[in-house]
Amino acid sequence: MRRLVLPIFGLLALLLSSCGSPVEGSPQQGSTSGFNLVFKYGVGGAPTKNVLETARGTFTRDMIMDPPVTVKLKLSEDDLKRIRDKMDEIHFWDYPDVLGYEPPPGGLTRMVTPYPSYYFRAERGGVVKELRWDDQHADESERAVKLRDLTVLIREIVESKPEYKALPEPRGGYM
Repeated sequence: MRRLVLPIFGLLALLLSSCGSPVEGSPQQGSTSGFNLVFKYGVGGAPTKNVLETARGTFTRDMIMDPPVTVKLKLSEDDLKRIRDKMDEIHFWDYPDVLGYEPPPGGLTRMVTPYPSYYFRAERGGVVKELRWDDQHADESERAVKLRDLTVLIREIVESKPEYKALPEPRGGYM
């Protein structure tokens, strides 16, 4: 009987320790502790123009005709939670590494010019997800719409900060 007790307790401990663990490749939901985001966006396949790096607490703004400007910009826990919750809501962690476009069968494809490009590198609970997207098509798929919503949320949060508002306006524009 004693010989069975130790293996049973060992097996029970192993089973209990695995309960509630995230699926491999899927981060645990919960606090923003350990959540970091690099979000890059720009125009025409060059998503390195504007860069938010939450771990460093910086934002770099594309000044178009002038060199980029980097400022200290730290997001609050509430800001990070809003972003993380939106990522969970849209199932960001399940997106492909490169979001492509599939035109509707027999349909016309509309192009956007200049078009925005995005790069995400999100880390939470030891899981890292990278995603690239050139939004050059008028893609109304559910994934594209939801990802646009996420980009809008992140940009609204960044652009609401006094550090962002204090940046000089860029000279020029993209065509």
